[in-house]
Amino acid sequence: MRTRTALTAAALATAAALTLTACGDSDSGDNGGSEKIEGAKDTASDEPSSPAAEEETPEGAPDVSLPQDIKLVFDWEEPSKPDHAAAQRDAENYVRSIYRGVAEQEPKDPAAQFYSRDQALTYAQDQVQAYVDGGLTATGTERYYQAEVRTYGRSVGISFCVDQSKIYGKKVETGEVLRTEESSASYLFYQVSMGKYPGRDDVWQATSIDVEGEAAQCEQ
Repeated sequence: MRTRTALTAAALATAAALTLTACGDSDSGDNGGSEKIEGAKDTASDEPSSPAAEEETPEGAPDVSLPQDIKLVFDWEEPSKPDHAAAQRDAENYVRSIYRGVAEQEPKDPAAQFYSRDQALTYAQDQVQAYVDGGLTATGTERYYQAEVRTYGRSVGISFCVDQSKIYGKKVETGEVLRTEESSASYLFYQVSMGKYPGRDDVWQATSIDVEGEAAQCEQ
């Protein structure tokens, strides 16, 4: 396991990025039961992704919409396998839910509680709390790319790169944007374990997340 560093309010004041790294038990099972990785495109896109179409929104799902100045670009293709596609879709919603909490300044925003549980939920709430404690929200564009999806028993594992070079912290009180220069710290590598929402087949929840900072494999 890699060394873990906690995101502090001081770090947020200079970088203001979702870089809290964490690890926890996963229900992913034995890697020996994995299926073939489904690839994804890694070409940059200028268009931010939007939440799933209304007809695909699960019953009771909370709002994951974001302010216009927070754009999340999921630059990957939909997997061909239905479970992989559904898990990847709700991994996107999990990421949105974190930024939703940041925008609303609410660590216990319903979206994160709907799209995550266990260690992944704790991670999301800690991320939002760090922004709140630092008096910050977010602004700009964050891109997600090079997704790979595997099956591990009853769970689906999703790994992907994150480019944070164009997402910044913004002071809530003054609106001042804390711009930073692109560096190796702008690139992260996420590994997220997704499991079905207990008692439902139409929702996947993030159960654990591991984040590698300064991910050289994600620099382009």
